[in-house]
Amino acid sequence: MEIKTLSSRTIYQNQWMSLREDSIEREDGSQGIYSVVEKPDFAVILPVEGDQIYVVEQYRYPLGTRTLELPQGAWELSPGEEAETVARGELAEETGLRAKTMTWVGYQKLAQGYSTQGYHIWLASDFEQGTQALDAEEVGLVCKRIPVSEFTGRIASGEITDATSVTAFLLARLKGLV
Repeated sequence: MEIKTLSSRTIYQNQWMSLREDSIEREDGSQGIYSVVEKPDFAVILPVEGDQIYVVEQYRYPLGTRTLELPQGAWELSPGEEAETVARGELAEETGLRAKTMTWVGYQKLAQGYSTQGYHIWLASDFEQGTQALDAEEVGLVCKRIPVSEFTGRIASGEITDATSVTAFLLARLKGLV
């Protein structure tokens, strides 16, 4: 192993995440610490209907501003749920859309330098409209339908800065799905 764990301790934990601090020894014998954020995997959904894509706008507390991004989320209280179930649930919760067709696009890691979390990317289509069922943390979330060309333009202009949304769209585009 390139890095050996000498000891490990959880220094913070809540229902959404835990922060672990490990004492480590590198291959050359030098020692140090590594902090690791442990969070469950989540789903990000590209809800596409023709040349339109559904996005959500919500207030992001760490940034102090509203952001535009793809619907996404995890079920921290149900960690064993299948990725597609989570994707369908998050899509319905945030947009009110129920997708008849879900196509798995791929899996990515969010921030592999400090976190264990990754995300499954799904393309959703063929919708039935329902109503949103927002969590308390999502109060104020608004769903919008915009042209895919506008979505890509907002990525290029730097207006859409959510790396998960950008990467998910890019992977779907590279696979010829969008």
